[in-house]
Amino acid sequence: MGKHSRRKPSYLPKVAAGAAPLALLLAGPATSLAAQTDPPTPLPLDHKREGTLDRGIGVTSEGDTSVLRGFLNIAERNVYSKDLGGSKVFADVRRSASETVETRDGVTVRGDKVGALAASKTTEVVTQGQRNTVKLAPYGSAVAGNETKLERSGARLTEAVLDPRTGTPALITEDGRGIGASEGTYQAFRPLPGFGVINETDQRAVGELHRALRLDGGFSGDLGGLLEAGRSSGHALDLGNFAAIGTTSAQHGGGRFKGVLPLAVSSGTGFGQKHVLGGTVGPATGLVTTEQDASLARHGSALTGSGANTSSGDLGVGDVASAHGTTATSSRGVLPTGDPAQAGHLRQSGTLDLTVLGQRKHTGVIAGALPLELKRS
Repeated sequence: MGKHSRRKPSYLPKVAAGAAPLALLLAGPATSLAAQTDPPTPLPLDHKREGTLDRGIGVTSEGDTSVLRGFLNIAERNVYSKDLGGSKVFADVRRSASETVETRDGVTVRGDKVGALAASKTTEVVTQGQRNTVKLAPYGSAVAGNETKLERSGARLTEAVLDPRTGTPALITEDGRGIGASEGTYQAFRPLPGFGVINETDQRAVGELHRALRLDGGFSGDLGGLLEAGRSSGHALDLGNFAAIGTTSAQHGGGRFKGVLPLAVSSGTGFGQKHVLGGTVGPATGLVTTEQDASLARHGSALTGSGANTSSGDLGVGDVASAHGTTATSSRGVLPTGDPAQAGHLRQSGTLDLTVLGQRKHTGVIAGALPLELKRS
């Protein structure tokens, strides 16, 4: 006991001295362990999010009819960005959805009409788009984006009517549906301020179907449909103060049919396209446009067709001189027919306008066949 009591207060056994660092590491402050195992890590991108919700509903009265209207709009936007020294990156993502509803209900009691009406209309639209941007200071930028849109619509009507004067009842029903879709893209690359390349595209398609029936002592009705599709594109090259060139093109086509019970049936189809090329080189400017359309329709046993082709051009050099010319060809016809003038008709026209130092000169001619015609325009 006395031997141990003579130890100095600063004495530490060798075993304890060797174990002290490990014990301190394992039993260190909790804050030190947290700092080593869970360090604050910044997000790779800055994120901003916003959204909106808008809705409403109301009831009004229009004569004998009660009308209920309602809508719902939802939108969301997310923006991601990052500053990488001299470069910046952005991504803008947008989504939205909307719906509108309208219903009509009413009962009519008059001396000439007793009836009940129920009708509804709905429209739904959903869109989504994204736009990505990269900026390389002090140079240029690159942008790429796209947007998709879907639409759906519907309408329905049912009406029962009785004429008290004659005692004749009537029942009318109508139903219609529609759907559409479109998609667009956008790209732009500008390596230097004032210089760049731009491209845009757009595709779309629409379809509709409707029917109607009527019972009023007899039977009548119709069934019809429509299908259309189209596309367009644009391209541009910008060379600053030296030159700029752009071109666009668009095509569309569609078909339709309609049957009126019990016998009449009609159908048709059509196609069209348009192309434009223009630009500037120094003081000179030019623009060329071409457009073609064609359609074919059938009603019963009669077949009707038409077509047209139009071209125009403009060329100018500052205020010194300019020229504008057009040419157009059109044709139409109906078969079968006993009238030669209706069986087919062709027409050709052209004009040219020249302006030199403020002096303008115009020439033009129109030529046709079946019947034959020739005159100045």
